[in-house]
Amino acid sequence: MAFSIRTRLTFWYVTLLTVSLIGFGVAFSYSLFKIFMYRMDNQITSVANMMVHTVLKPTGQIFLPNDFDIILERFFGIRTSGNFIQVRDAHGGVLAKSSNLEGATMPISQDTYHAALNGFISYEVVSMAGRYPMRVITKPIILPQKGMVAIVQVGESLEGVQEVLRSLFYIYVLAIILAVITASAVGWFLARKALKPVTEITDMARRIGAENLNERLNIAVPQDEIGRLASTINEMIERLEKSFKQIKQFTADASHELKTPLTILKGEMEIALRGKGGPEHLREALKSSLEEIDRMNYIVRNLLDLAKMDVEREALPKERVSLDRVLTERFEHFRRPALDSGVHLAILRNKHAVVCGDSVRLGQLLFNLIDNAVKYTPHGGRVELSLDEESGKAVVRVKDTGVGISPEDLPYIFDRFYRVDKARTRDVGGAGLGLSICKEIAESHGGTLEAASVAGKGTTFTAALPLAGAVAEA
Repeated sequence: MAFSIRTRLTFWYVTLLTVSLIGFGVAFSYSLFKIFMYRMDNQITSVANMMVHTVLKPTGQIFLPNDFDIILERFFGIRTSGNFIQVRDAHGGVLAKSSNLEGATMPISQDTYHAALNGFISYEVVSMAGRYPMRVITKPIILPQKGMVAIVQVGESLEGVQEVLRSLFYIYVLAIILAVITASAVGWFLARKALKPVTEITDMARRIGAENLNERLNIAVPQDEIGRLASTINEMIERLEKSFKQIKQFTADASHELKTPLTILKGEMEIALRGKGGPEHLREALKSSLEEIDRMNYIVRNLLDLAKMDVEREALPKERVSLDRVLTERFEHFRRPALDSGVHLAILRNKHAVVCGDSVRLGQLLFNLIDNAVKYTPHGGRVELSLDEESGKAVVRVKDTGVGISPEDLPYIFDRFYRVDKARTRDVGGAGLGLSICKEIAESHGGTLEAASVAGKGTTFTAALPLAGAVAEA
């Protein structure tokens, strides 16, 4: 059976408190008992010492009148009340005993007797029929010439000690029960109060779905554990909201972009089927259809590239790539097409720069930037390439003297399927995905891609990528 966190917290709190109280009670009782024993041993030792000096004559004989304890207390001022006194001879026989023993005899064990013969004092707890146990000291009386002549036993009842410990036990058990009940109630209340924000977060998280991802969890105390949990969940919801928006936008744009060539393709096919123009007319229809198929293929290929980069953003190969070599290769690739278009393509600077990343993706980044620059630069214009090192980054600039981009369109040129001039874009074969792919590649390599443009004068794209040394230090 799975218990709630509140129940488990309360159980752990009460269990710890109970174990602590029991441990404290045992330690306290043991310490109190040892204190009683210490004081009792001092008391009976004092009485035993006085008995030795009182009953022993200078000649070495034992003087023990009847009711000696009463005589000692009344005439000599030796306090013996509350103590049981017994004197044995050297063979262990009883010579005399105090009046309060009333015919009973304090026992002596073999070990205690042999210890007395060897001159040792013994302390022990003895039991007597019909009486409470006693704490007894057994002290031998030894003379240098005669050896042990007698044994003095002084005992004190443990009745008072046992009564105190018994009362303390009952009081402590009752106190533990009350403490456990109180702690359970308080612990349950505190656990409920501490976990109340978790319940609220759970209820709010249940209400948040795909249709209301704009909502966020309330954070009362941002710095505590619950606040950090809520902040993390809010960040996750924000990422989900962004992903949902991207998916919806991507789906809508892809549907729109694919719908256009499909509609054109369907229309061309229908005209070809109904037409009576002959082979030339059929050839034109097939040629137009093939162009739309190529356009669809281009769009699908770019869409797959974007989807793949979204998934593999953190799993790109991290190889050392000479960016100057990649720039040279792309320059050689576009030199002939640029010349055919009447565009002067040139490399102004090409410093040696090594970055960490995927050479294929980096080549695609430069390819798309140069391709856009050549396409949108009119006959007689210039496209200038440069590669520099600035602040630990390799900075590639692609500058053209083309048509430029208006200030209204500039903030959106990296959005997927966004086209500045849809009519002109269709003429040059674009789908509004090239710059989106470029930005994804730059960001997946830890870099940035920015654009600056003046309408009618040209555009400059700047890609900044961390150098391999800067990546290693980071």
